[in-house]
Parts: sequence; C-alpha cells; structure tokens
Amino acid sequence: MQTLGFRRPNQVREAVYRHLKDLLLSGRFSPGERLSEPLLAQELGVSRTPVREALMRLAEEGLVELVPGKGARVRVFAPEEVEEVYGVRALLEGEAAREAALRATPWELAELERLLRAIDEAPREDYPEQMRRDLEFHRALVRLSGNRTLYRLYEDLLATLALARSALPTLSQDEATRREHRAILEALLRRDPEGARRAVEAHVFRFRDLVVGRLRKEGG
Repeated sequence: MQTLGFRRPNQVREAVYRHLKDLLLSGRFSPGERLSEPLLAQELGVSRTPVREALMRLAEEGLVELVPGKGARVRVFAPEEVEEVYGVRALLEGEAAREAALRATPWELAELERLLRAIDEAPREDYPEQMRRDLEFHRALVRLSGNRTLYRLYEDLLATLALARSALPTLSQDEATRREHRAILEALLRRDPEGARRAVEAHVFRFRDLVVGRLRKEGG
C-alpha cells in the first residue's frame, strides 16, 4: 500500500475517520477494495481501535461494507442507485448554477476559474488528485449559490458520487470534460442563469451515463 501521508494530531479517533473518509472521496481506494484494519493502522501509525471505529462510522454512512468473516471493503453501488444520485445531483447543482449566475461576484468567479485551471494542472497520472480538484470545483460552484440548505443537501450526496465516479477516474482531464466545465463557467460569466443550469445538467448527465455504463458492463 502507498504511503497515506497521515499526520497524527491529538484527537486520534476523529482524525483517523476524517483521513480515511477523505481518501475514499478522492478515489484513493477502488470500489470493492478490501480495507485491512491492521494494515491501515500500521500505515497511519495508530492502534487498530480508532481504525475499527472509523470503518464502523463509514459503514453507517454507506461508504464501507462490513462483510462478516472478511472485514471491511469499499462499497460498490448498483447502477440504479447511481442513476438516482446523479439525477438528484443534476437538480441541486443545476439550481445552484442558476442562482450563482445571478449573485456571484467577479472575484468569486475568478476563484472558480482558478479552481478549474487547477484541475488541468494536476499531475497527469495522479487521478485521485484530479478527482479531488474536480470535486472542489463543483463544491465551490454550489457554494456560490449562497443557498446554505442546497449546499448541505449537496454535501450529503458527495460521498456516493465520489465513490461511483472512481469507477472512471480518468475523466477529469478528458477533453469533453474540459469543454463542459468551460461552458459552465462561461454561462456564469455571461450572467446567464438558464444557460448555466443547462450546462451543468449536460455535464452531470454525461457522467451519469458513462459511470452507469461502466458499472453495468462490469456487472455482466
């Protein structure tokens, strides 16, 4: 296993949980991958107890499966569940883009453009880092709506979205993805709320179709 880059602060239990969740959301682990409790404890430099507790919390959140006699593994989502989650994402993020087009300041849009450039500046073979930056771009977009309730609902979807998306980790620097991201930003810069909503929906639905197609192919 690769070095996980963990720093041990005082609140070990919470830190282990947060660190493992961040790794899951960034695609560092693949769907179905076994999560060895002793190996994780060794890599993180902690005892097995906080790792066990973290895995139990992540299982409660639906990110990890605890298999009797086999330990923990990263959850694998059914194609139908992924379709549902992406449908809700399109509704939430599309509305966020519409609201952002109406209220975001020039400075906020400049920061969003910086986050977009950062995706392409990530190392070409570091797909988890590309995914992390991609996710941050979309989170920033939703925050620009100024709608705290919408953002909270969106955050609840991110774990499932990130794990499902890890089935296709190479998409963040894909040329079609670049065009779609740019179309979203340009609609925001034009102050075109409906154009921003449509650009987001087109992007989300393409990803949905690709991810669901991969899951169905792998499922036979």
